[in-house]
Amino acid sequence: MSDFIPEDVIVDILSRLPTKSLIRFRSVSKLWKSLITSPNFINSHLNQSLTNPINSYDNLPLVIVRQCVPNPYIRLEHYKLFVDTGEEENTFDEYLEIPFPLKSRRLHYHYLMGYVRGLFCLWEHDNIFLWNPSIRKSISLPKPGITKKTHGSLIDRLGFGYDSRSNDYKVVRIVILCGSDRFEDVEAPLVQVYSLNVGSWKMNRGAGESFPIGFRMAYSQNFTSCLEGVLHWAAEATRNSNERLVLSFDLCDEVFKTIQLPNDLASAKLDITTSVCGGFLSLLCEDNLDRANKSCSIWIMKEYGVVDSWYKCAKVDLTGGIKGVIGIRKNGHIVLEGYTTQPWELSSYDPRNKEIKNLGIYGALGHFHVDTYEENLTLLNKTDAPVSKRGRKRKDSTQSLMEAHALFTDVRSLKHKIVILKERVERKIEVACEVVAKRGHQQFAEVHAKLQSYPPQCIPKVFRGDEEINSTRLTATSQDSVVNDCDVADKFSHDRILGRGESVKGKHLNGGTSAGQGFCSKDCSVNEDLEFLRKMKAEYAETLENFSRMDQIVETIIT
Repeated sequence: MSDFIPEDVIVDILSRLPTKSLIRFRSVSKLWKSLITSPNFINSHLNQSLTNPINSYDNLPLVIVRQCVPNPYIRLEHYKLFVDTGEEENTFDEYLEIPFPLKSRRLHYHYLMGYVRGLFCLWEHDNIFLWNPSIRKSISLPKPGITKKTHGSLIDRLGFGYDSRSNDYKVVRIVILCGSDRFEDVEAPLVQVYSLNVGSWKMNRGAGESFPIGFRMAYSQNFTSCLEGVLHWAAEATRNSNERLVLSFDLCDEVFKTIQLPNDLASAKLDITTSVCGGFLSLLCEDNLDRANKSCSIWIMKEYGVVDSWYKCAKVDLTGGIKGVIGIRKNGHIVLEGYTTQPWELSSYDPRNKEIKNLGIYGALGHFHVDTYEENLTLLNKTDAPVSKRGRKRKDSTQSLMEAHALFTDVRSLKHKIVILKERVERKIEVACEVVAKRGHQQFAEVHAKLQSYPPQCIPKVFRGDEEINSTRLTATSQDSVVNDCDVADKFSHDRILGRGESVKGKHLNGGTSAGQGFCSKDCSVNEDLEFLRKMKAEYAETLENFSRMDQIVETIIT
């Protein structure tokens, strides 16, 4: 086919396809493989994805969620895709889990340095990794030249971003050499920049000279924010001053600049971190001085670089178990992390009516991340990062425990969704009974015609045949369908799944031990435990689907 179609036309067509298709098309011919893995095509596809985003999953509006599950034996990092349409009634449903290839050499999670244009940047024990989840590819960066062995005591800060002017991902390392006092800055910082296009670090001696004298980067567990090729940190005066500002670093010019804060924040005693919300530079300002009235204010800069354009978008109450702000969804709802009766959980907060809705996503505090899912081929022509091995071999029981914990998290999330949907369906059934009772034979026939597109087993019996309407019978048959599914959902309350005896073969998932408690007896093998959880997950997924169908049916009756 390439003998009859010009190569530039082929490139233009292929650059508009999602990554999953392009990965498969490498097998078409050697020419196509060479073309798809070439740096020029990867850059062309990246540019196309920035102007016309597409993905391999029917172009669904997807967000990627980082979920770290605490476990005494191993730290599990999950990266999952969720559907977020931006509509008010969106349920934030899980769509797909993407396997995470990196394994920590220690009992902690990787530190997330940033997620920009489809790439994650992660750090672990002096090792920096880039990972592209859309093509399941990761690389390990070379070691920077400035270390404690070469320069003595030092403090470093890392940033990750994308320079659109050069089509290049960059990692910035700001190194402050210290004197006898570790926190006493003795000279301008050294700046190292890693370029993915070049594949190496370089020292920028002039960049350190543009660093503002008398300021330092504020400590934060959040990573650096990147907007339009510029990295941003919150900075504070080093001595005898409460002055605050935003420190920026242009990835193209590689110089530091400053942005003034709004007057209300310039000298306030707040924990300030930078973020990007809705494509605007934002500030998350936590007031932790009064523990009884802790809050977080979200400030947004409408026009980049214009100080007068700062405005307060929202204020979130951080009492009652809410611990922090993660970001803002398409519908304007604010994603929070907080403590529930289970482990730390993500919630969605509506600033208009002050309502908080649990999303059923559990994990470790301070390690959640939610962002728009983007696809590109970056890293496709790079060498994979070596997967680190532990000093000892993992035992089969540990691997089984990891899988069991992941399945248990999924089961708990499904239970949460079933309970919510069950309550909604029950309310709608009450309304439907009233509506049907008022309708005549002609309207009954119209409803009957609408329902023919649904599976027969999901349609209430009163609508399966051509018979007179009977509201009492509708109530009984519809509620029977709901009750049957509710019986499955109610199994979640059994101690075998959600009680204090959550365990695998007598060993608690939270690290404790159990004698005869849990969802398996002492004589039950680990494989049987896993099979039980897999079966339950499949059953609850089917239950959730049945509830969704019932919800659609009742909605059809009402409308």
